[in-house]
Amino acid sequence: MTRILSLSAALAAFVLAPAAMADDADDGELIKAAATTEVAATPAKLVSFDGEKEFLKTSTRLRIWRADVGYTLTVSAEGEVTQCELTEKFRRAYINKSLCKVLTSHHEFEPARDASDMPIESQYTSRLVYLDMRNKK
Repeated sequence: MTRILSLSAALAAFVLAPAAMADDADDGELIKAAATTEVAATPAKLVSFDGEKEFLKTSTRLRIWRADVGYTLTVSAEGEVTQCELTEKFRRAYINKSLCKVLTSHHEFEPARDASDMPIESQYTSRLVYLDMRNKK
C-alpha cells in the first residue's frame, strides 16, 4: 500500500513539475503580442475562385486520394494572396507547393479592413471538396 502511494506521489510530481517550472516572463510577452495584433472589423472577402478545373487536373496528376483539401491563405492589405498553407499537409513538399500554387493564382480577394476602415493583412480559410468540384464539370 505504501509503495502505491509513493508511486502515485512520484507520478504526480513528474506530471506537475513542468507546469510549476514554467517561466512567467513568457506570459507577459504573450499579452503584449495579443494587444498589438490588429483585429479585422471585416474579414477578407472572396471575390472569385476560378481554379477548380486546374485544381482537379493538378490533383489527378499528383494522384491525390483525399475527399477534400483544407487550406489557409494569407491575404495582403492590397488583396493579393501572399502565403498558402494546407491544413493537412502531404508527405511530399512538392505536392503541397503544387496545390498551393494553384490556390494562390486562382483566388481573388477584397482585403480585410480594420475598425477605421483601413485595409489590413488577414487570413482566409476554406476547404475544397473533390466530389463537389467533379459534380460541377
